[in-house]
Amino acid sequence: MTKSNDILLDKELRTGGFYELAIQVCPSADNEPIRLYTDCIWTLKNVDGPFDVNNNSIPIDIVNIQHIGILHLDNYAIPFMTYNIREDEPVETGFNWFDICFYTAAIEKVFGSEYQTWTENPKVPIELKKFFSTILKQLYEIYPFQLAILDFEVSGQYYLDNLKTPLTNGWTPSSFFVGQDNYEHISKDNRKLVTKIEDITNE
Repeated sequence: MTKSNDILLDKELRTGGFYELAIQVCPSADNEPIRLYTDCIWTLKNVDGPFDVNNNSIPIDIVNIQHIGILHLDNYAIPFMTYNIREDEPVETGFNWFDICFYTAAIEKVFGSEYQTWTENPKVPIELKKFFSTILKQLYEIYPFQLAILDFEVSGQYYLDNLKTPLTNGWTPSSFFVGQDNYEHISKDNRKLVTKIEDITNE
């Protein structure tokens, strides 16, 4: 198996954009949920890191917008990152976002070239699907986020409020996730795109 430090230093894996879970967590004025999410991810037993760009261990700290590490899934090891983005112009109406990001090149190299997550019909490894399902439920239990979106380069493209009226483009490959309380406010036209957190399974 490839060593973690070899994976981190392989620049060929850090290309192609991100397939990501982007989470609209809470209003920008509240940073505590971001700290809770960051601590949750970086203390998982199957995660190594976080590291700096030279593969040196760094402390878990939300002051560091980006954290880089290795996720172990069954017999696979893949580099990933978390980002916390604070919208503060103005802070009164902005949101905190927490993103879990995988380079598309890394997904294809680790799991196989057929797993193209940047296309209109993305093919995602089952191991990643299970991880996203598990972590969505886990993070929601820690703090009930507003909206989560799974897609290629999707962070900030949609907000919960966008789903309260029919999407104007009529189609999107994005998968949306909300809790039961927010699901009640989703437009009926959009509900076919939305999964309730309470309905997620790991199958």
